[in-house]
Amino acid sequence: MDLASPGTSASPIVSQIVLAVIAYSDSLTAKRAQVVNQQDHAGAVRLLRDVLRSRLPDAQEKAFRRILRVKDEAQYGARAMLLEEARKLLADLDSFIHFIEGLLLE
Repeated sequence: MDLASPGTSASPIVSQIVLAVIAYSDSLTAKRAQVVNQQDHAGAVRLLRDVLRSRLPDAQEKAFRRILRVKDEAQYGARAMLLEEARKLLADLDSFIHFIEGLLLE
């Protein structure tokens, strides 16, 4: 399945990827510590690290940061994001979801 037609803006897709990664992080921190991030999105990474401590692999933290880093650009930016960018972020999201879902089932 294609995410979008070549040449069209992938910003709406990336925006949904950002919202999904935030929702997954919030679901885990809510379950584990009865708290969700109420600050800027950099705070979401800190909160997840605080809740999981050493159980948060560096690769997952980096994927989370990569996705959050494009939030403003995807949702408010003047530049249309490319489909290739969306595909890379979707791969990061898939990995992050797999990790978080495993923890949610514990």
